[in-house]
Amino acid sequence: MRKNIKIAVLTLITTGSFLLAATPRVTGQNNDSLFLAKESQHFGFYSTHDDIKVLDSLAAALENNYSKITTHLGVQIENKIKVKVFPDVKAFHAAINYPGAPDWVVGTFNTEGLMMVSPLNPGSSHTYESLMQVIVHEFTHIAVYHALGGQGMAKLPKWLNEGYAMYESGQVNELVRKSVKSSLLQKEPPTWNQLDEVSMMEFGKMNGYGFSGAIVEFLADTYGIEKLASLIKAPENIEMIYGFPKDTLEKQWVLYLKK
Repeated sequence: MRKNIKIAVLTLITTGSFLLAATPRVTGQNNDSLFLAKESQHFGFYSTHDDIKVLDSLAAALENNYSKITTHLGVQIENKIKVKVFPDVKAFHAAINYPGAPDWVVGTFNTEGLMMVSPLNPGSSHTYESLMQVIVHEFTHIAVYHALGGQGMAKLPKWLNEGYAMYESGQVNELVRKSVKSSLLQKEPPTWNQLDEVSMMEFGKMNGYGFSGAIVEFLADTYGIEKLASLIKAPENIEMIYGFPKDTLEKQWVLYLKK
């Protein structure tokens, strides 16, 4: 994302799954009802008493992916990351000062940690399982922030930033692949520049998350995770890293999708 604080949502549709984003101001409202209820090796979890029972599963989802993601990016995160779990969608929306948000707005990250709706009460647009992926997606963004030396993420193309988080969190699944293939039957896929230049709402409407996840999967499967990590740290060096100009890589990607 292009700001330090990002709202991420996972909405299930008939053709696939994708994330949308916005950037409301986090005020801390309703944070007083949360307390430090669990600590794992790399995370501290804040919740109400009723949500303590889900913290072991959240810790497992994050810890099981922590070493993989930080190793891929070659980063070390010194401090424990705070994870605030709100009891329901309404409480979460109040905490981020976005009371009129739709139910699919369920998680956010900033430089300090993660905030999310409890998987035990996911609302009308989510499932327990989808929220377990959303929290890993958001942690991936924090890891990328550290990989960039805390300089912010504005230089990252939207397709690379969101596609990588989709890839690492396991959201590039058969449902997403089918949604991309279905789109190809109707028209040519969006260009990488188009994915980067549209608003986040339009990005979601054009299945930008699905296409971006497919781009990152193509780059990782074809050229390896090390080059992908190098690209994340220096996207302006794409031709030097891959040995091809971006438009050649795009053509390879389209062939990859069609085959």
